Amino acid sequence: MGTGEEPSFAERYGGVGVLIALVAVFGALRPSAFPTADNLLAVLGNEAVTGIVALGVLVPLAAGTADLSVGGMTTLAVVQVTWLFQATHGRMPVPVAVLVVLLTAVLAGLGNDLLVVRARLQPLVAALVTLGTGAVLGGVAHVLGDGETVSRDVPRSFRAWGDSAVLRVPVTAIVFAALAVLLWYVLARVPRERAVPFAYVASAVAAATAGIVLAARLGSGPPGAGAPYLLPAYAAAFLGAATVRPGRFTVGGLVVAVAILAVVVNGTQHLGAPYWTVDVVHGVGLVVGVLLWRRLGGTLLARK
Repeated sequence: MGTGEEPSFAERYGGVGVLIALVAVFGALRPSAFPTADNLLAVLGNEAVTGIVALGVLVPLAAGTADLSVGGMTTLAVVQVTWLFQATHGRMPVPVAVLVVLLTAVLAGLGNDLLVVRARLQPLVAALVTLGTGAVLGGVAHVLGDGETVSRDVPRSFRAWGDSAVLRVPVTAIVFAALAVLLWYVLARVPRERAVPFAYVASAVAAATAGIVLAARLGSGPPGAGAPYLLPAYAAAFLGAATVRPGRFTVGGLVVAVAILAVVVNGTQHLGAPYWTVDVVHGVGLVVGVLLWRRLGGTLLARK
């Protein structure tokens, strides 16, 4: 498809078709385990963190740049929120701890904005700079936790929130859905060229939200917890750019891509695949997504 051509029906809805086919295949192979409500609800809860981090990387990509600091920001959020509870012997209110972490994310996003946008860096250089800032954020997390998992004095209410559900739908999945709707609304109304300064703050806040959700699910703050989410987040973002609006980074495409990757990972696990296949799935997803994105005319903005 050329950049000036309208996407075909297959290009626009091919991802949805792939998702339906995968569900049908794994459901037929493991009818007693895969297509059950309990399993699908578990997938929703487990993949919410990946989805939220993916929303974080989507915003800069949609603005024509890239942010590789989301793994470090997620790690810092996981450790910081639990460290705040530990440092205050569990007396800090949960909303206050969450607010402190989100404010930290805003500052980190503004820092990336200062380094990248104000310096008018090219996308590749911007990606490398944010990779560095992500390493710094991860280092701060290690300092806070003294290189160990932070687990003392985490309030029971915070841990319970991470495992709670509304009408059996995990709260973590509801958070992902709410953020997806919010970003869809914002991105639909902000011109691509004007979204860059906003993009790094939004990315950091989304990554921090993912870290808070992950800390609530774990009930602790392990160092390095956010790093494994960088690859699947980018895989989902680029795979999503090959569907709904091919060649463009959209929230709708990302949601479909997150679901595709989640189904493949969960389905292969039900078939007895070894643990390392998760990385293979995400790696293949990223390669395929990038190649399809480029074939469909996708490009990042060049700074002048």
